[in-house]
Amino acid sequence: METILKGVIINDPNSIHHLKQKDVRIGRGKLVAIEDQLESNENDEVLEQPGSMLSIGWMDLQADFADPGREQMEGLSNGAAAAAAGGFTHVVINTNQSPAPDTKSAIVYLNSRAQGLPTRVLPMGTISLNREGHQLSEMNDLKNAGAVGFTDDRPIDNTELLRRALEYAVNLNTPIVTLPLDFGLNSNPMMHEGSSSIHMGVVGNPSVSETMRIKRDLDVLRYAGGKLHFSCISTAESVSLIQAAKDEGLQVTCSTSAHHLFFVDEDLARFDGTLKSMPPFRAESDRKALCKGVINGIIDAVISDHRPQDLEHHDVEFMLSPFGLSSIESVYPVARAGLSESKNGDDALIRALTSGPRQILGLQLPKIEVGERADLTWYHPEMKWQESAISIGVNRPDYKERTTPFNGIGKPLRTWI
Repeated sequence: METILKGVIINDPNSIHHLKQKDVRIGRGKLVAIEDQLESNENDEVLEQPGSMLSIGWMDLQADFADPGREQMEGLSNGAAAAAAGGFTHVVINTNQSPAPDTKSAIVYLNSRAQGLPTRVLPMGTISLNREGHQLSEMNDLKNAGAVGFTDDRPIDNTELLRRALEYAVNLNTPIVTLPLDFGLNSNPMMHEGSSSIHMGVVGNPSVSETMRIKRDLDVLRYAGGKLHFSCISTAESVSLIQAAKDEGLQVTCSTSAHHLFFVDEDLARFDGTLKSMPPFRAESDRKALCKGVINGIIDAVISDHRPQDLEHHDVEFMLSPFGLSSIESVYPVARAGLSESKNGDDALIRALTSGPRQILGLQLPKIEVGERADLTWYHPEMKWQESAISIGVNRPDYKERTTPFNGIGKPLRTWI
C-alpha cells in the first residue's frame, strides 16, 4: 500500500517544490511522485488536511528515555512512540542512563534495542567514564560503534577534561556537548534567581552561573580547537556571547528548549513542581532574547529536553519535585506559541527542527524530491493541539494567565522514516 498526501504545502528550502501545494505519493520508504494532482488506486491510503504542510523529518537533539536503568519513567519503545507523536523522525538520546553509555558495547546495545521503533533513536556517548568527570571515555570506540556525539549530560567542571575531549574529538569530527552551568554560586537551586524566587523564598540559580561557564568553555575552545555545542542555553547574555564567538569563527553551536521559549520564572509562582527545569526558566527579557536567537539563527536547534517523571515522584512538595518536563510531544505547539510575536517564527522553528540539528551533528540533509528517501513530517500549523498522553508523565496545569501551551495551536499529524 502506498500513501498519497493531497494538496499539501511543501516546506523544504532545498526542494524545487518549496512552498508549492502538491500531491505527494509515498511508498516503500521513498518519495514516489510529486505532482499538482495524483490519481489514487483502490489500494492507496489517501490523506488530506487542507492547510497542512510537509517538511523533512524533525530531529530532537536531546531527550532522556531513561532506558536502560529507569524504564519505569519511560523506556525506549514508549519514548519513540511519544517522539513520533511529537513529529520527530529522529531523536538523540542523552547519556543519563544506568549503566552509562561509556563503552562500545553500550552503544551497540542501544542501537540494537532501537531497531523497528517508529522514530530513529541516535545514541550519544559519554565524555568521561561513568559520567564522573575524571577520565576520558574511549571516544574513538564509541564513535565507531555509532555514537553521534559526546556528552556527560551535566556541566563539565573539570577544565582539563573539556580540553582533552575537544582535542581528541577533532579527528572524529564530532561535537562535544556540554550544559553550561556553574553550581558553585548557589547550592541546590530550585529555579531562576530573581524577584519570583525571592518572593517564594527559595534558592535561585543566577544567570551568571551560565554565562561565566560559557565564557570559560569558549576560551578552552579557542585554545584546543574542535567543535563545541551548548546543549540548552537560557539567558540573553548567552545568546550574545555565542553570536560573538560565531562571528569570530569558532566552531560553536547551541540549542534551547521549546519550553524556554515560552515559560518564565513567574510561571512557577504557584510552586508548580512540574515546571522545574535545569537550566531554569528565566526572566521575560531572557525569553525574548532566546526567541530572537532562534529567529536570526544564532540558536541552531530547538530541543525537547524531554525528561519524564512518573506521578509518584512529581506529585510532591515543590522542594522535593525533580527537575524535568515530559515535553517531547508538545515541542511544536509550545515553541510556536513562544515565537508567535515574529512573522518569521514558523520558518525559523522548522529550520531549528530540521536542518539545524543535522548540521550540528554533521549528518546528511534529506530533501523532498522524487526518488529520495521518505524522511518526512506532516503537520498543520493552525490546527489545535492536545496532549495524546502517549508519554508517561503528570497531568499538566491549566495556565490561565498565558496562552496554554498544552492545548495550543500547531499539530504534528504523521511521520515517515
